Amino acid sequence: MRAHLLPLLDELTHDDDPYLLLESTAGQGASLCSRTWDFGPYFEALDAHPKLGVCLDTCHIFAAGHDLTGPDGMHRTLDLLVDTVGEGRLKLIHANDSKDVVGAHKDRHENIGSGHIGEDPFRALMTHPATEGVPLIIETPGGKEGHAADVERLKKLRDG
Repeated sequence: MRAHLLPLLDELTHDDDPYLLLESTAGQGASLCSRTWDFGPYFEALDAHPKLGVCLDTCHIFAAGHDLTGPDGMHRTLDLLVDTVGEGRLKLIHANDSKDVVGAHKDRHENIGSGHIGEDPFRALMTHPATEGVPLIIETPGGKEGHAADVERLKKLRDG
């Protein structure tokens, strides 16, 4: 990985060049980076390159075993991620609820608030300092109507 990715990262010398993002997985089979601390060895192997970042999928990390529910589940998980990769490394969030329970290792997205994660963790997601200014992408079921409803629900949770 180092031999192939580090030269690619080293070509990204301009401020407007893209980041290479490692995305969290649901932990099924032999997939990599399912838990927040799994990102550490990749950042080490790539010298914590300034153009290396993380895409965090809420369904994936929940499925991998991070319990985002409860009063501080989301904040605890984000704190672990920041402790592992450093501040400012979270560059993109895939905001998805989960059709399955925590630790199921199944990548099955659900609409925001309709799955096992629920609404409160998404409210907490938007109050953590690591997520400030980080774009969210929705990959939930329901097509345009479902996506519009999820966007509205996230805005409502963010605002209050």
